[in-house]
Amino acid sequence: MNNRFAAFVFNTRKFYRIGALLTGLILMLILKKTTSLPFYITGFLFMVAGQTLRWISASYLWGNHIVTKLGADYCCVSGPYAYIRNPLYLGNFIVDIGICIALNEWYFYIIFFAEFFFLYSIIIPYEEKFLQDKFGDVYADYESQIRRFIPGLKRYKGGERVTPNYKAGFMSELYLIIILILAYIIIYFLFVR
Repeated sequence: MNNRFAAFVFNTRKFYRIGALLTGLILMLILKKTTSLPFYITGFLFMVAGQTLRWISASYLWGNHIVTKLGADYCCVSGPYAYIRNPLYLGNFIVDIGICIALNEWYFYIIFFAEFFFLYSIIIPYEEKFLQDKFGDVYADYESQIRRFIPGLKRYKGGERVTPNYKAGFMSELYLIIILILAYIIIYFLFVR
């Protein structure tokens, strides 16, 4: 993979999710589609679960995950990272599934799965190469024991433990939380019948 292209995708990653959501919402408006309150509430609960996972994960990074240049002060293997290498991205996936459920249209799943596969098939290897180069054997051991995207039941035992900073994690996620709340308010007024 071209490192410059991967860096570009990494730096612009938030726009892909916003673009996927806007594409689906425009399709719903054009096709005059609606959703029901039970689907909306179920989707909202998924969104809350996914965003909670993001907040907790961000707390173990002390809120230093919203960056445009890769960096890491330490190899985080605590909290959710002890069970999965990419809990923030799993949180994104759960949030996106929540949006799909809330809107209850089949094409949202296609749009979000395509966006998710495109984005993370580029970003994750890019980040992993950086971590491997920076932390060497420490990261290699972690990578060999903990899965990339599906949480395991066995906790990673090695590495330095990190104390989470929940306030910093929350503050780093506040922008996304506000965007999601606004999106759900708009969805409610435009599409819930």
